[in-house]
Amino acid sequence: MIAPKGRLHRVVGIETEYGVTSSYLGTQVHEVAPLSVEEAVQEIFHGADSVPSGTHRFTTSGARLYVDIGQHPEFAGPECLWTSDVVAQDLAGDARLCAMAQAANDRLAARGVRVHVLKSNTDGWGATFGCHENYQVARDARLPLGGLIGLLAARQVLAGAGVLPGPAQEPDFTGAIGPLRYSARAEHIRAAASDDPTHERAFINTRDEPHADADRWRRLHVVAGDSAISPWTTALKVVLLDAALTAAERGLWDLAECELVDPAAAARAWSLDPLTPCARPERAPVTCPQLLETALIRLEALEQERDCLKARVMDLARRGTDALRTGDTSTVSTELDWAIKYTVLARVAERSPQGWADPRVRRAELAYHDLSPATGLREPLTAAGLMAPLVGPEQVKTACQRAPDGTRASLRGRVVEACNHTRRHASIGWAHVRLDRPPSPQIDLPDPQATDDPQVEALLERIAALGPALGTD
Repeated sequence: MIAPKGRLHRVVGIETEYGVTSSYLGTQVHEVAPLSVEEAVQEIFHGADSVPSGTHRFTTSGARLYVDIGQHPEFAGPECLWTSDVVAQDLAGDARLCAMAQAANDRLAARGVRVHVLKSNTDGWGATFGCHENYQVARDARLPLGGLIGLLAARQVLAGAGVLPGPAQEPDFTGAIGPLRYSARAEHIRAAASDDPTHERAFINTRDEPHADADRWRRLHVVAGDSAISPWTTALKVVLLDAALTAAERGLWDLAECELVDPAAAARAWSLDPLTPCARPERAPVTCPQLLETALIRLEALEQERDCLKARVMDLARRGTDALRTGDTSTVSTELDWAIKYTVLARVAERSPQGWADPRVRRAELAYHDLSPATGLREPLTAAGLMAPLVGPEQVKTACQRAPDGTRASLRGRVVEACNHTRRHASIGWAHVRLDRPPSPQIDLPDPQATDDPQVEALLERIAALGPALGTD
């Protein structure tokens, strides 16, 4: 399966924070998990400190895999220029964590214990796991942040993962998708923007970290989105915001119609009911589908630049917007996460006298986010035609090992591969590489779209000439 690639207007990367838990094998119910979160994460990363770059490392695909603050695994995908590469690299992160969890489970089986990696957004203790997006933006571009954040508030719902309410929320509320909220993260977003997203969750992180030539570029760091299980939800998030940024950069649209008085409150309200009118400065209140419809009309100016994949994604945005307006999920029931999840959970609820209160409904929701092909639902749903694929398994397998085309990720990945092969240590970042043993000068990679660098080629030749590291080399 080879999908159309969907050329973006800038490099884009996705970071995913994963939840981890553990359970006992067998049918006996236990009140306490067998492993703490820290122990479960240690099992998943077992032996990782024996590789040259340790538990915080870049991969041969140019991605970064590490244990983040709060003891959760994080996979930051490489820079991508194509929509299908963004999706494939995101799925490659899932596949890599799934393989690590399976290796841990093979070791833990004798103890009657299993670990689970969840591409989820919240847990039962109020913790939340983010999906962050990074968009390369020209330093001199004047972005209408108020309108962009308003659009993100509406996109939060359109591209939401869906979530059952917690104990403190309104459990008796029933809307177009039953008791589900449209977005799992909407309830946790409290600000429009912040330079400290660890302590103040916002739509965007304003800390100026371009990971590139700071005179030419900055990075729009979106930190509010739900983690997606459906690949089409991932594509929708990226294509819609890339188009809006491009329209703003080219002076085609100032996004004034999207600006909201309180975007965080609007996202929370729309997650419960998308038809709630929310205040705009000096304009009439607007519902979520009304704001999205305005945006999609404005973005028609970029229509001629889209290929088949991006055209389908924008069509999905229109169908999703209609579904939010009408409550009819049938037209997006295999593409958008909240609609797929509703279909799955509603079927479980329909089979039980307890309905949505049946504990099996919440277990099915957990399984929806479980990465394991044995205990998770993504692979069975895809095989049954209930979740539409966007890229094939071979593309995901390739993305696990190889960097996407057209960005500096390939330079970084080749250095990682050379060091892994020779067991040599290197200091590697998003915008630099340096061989540590023996020491060599740092090579800066300031252009995210640079695919050739003579200094990197010389470094690769030097690593090959040095050969495998011996002793303390």
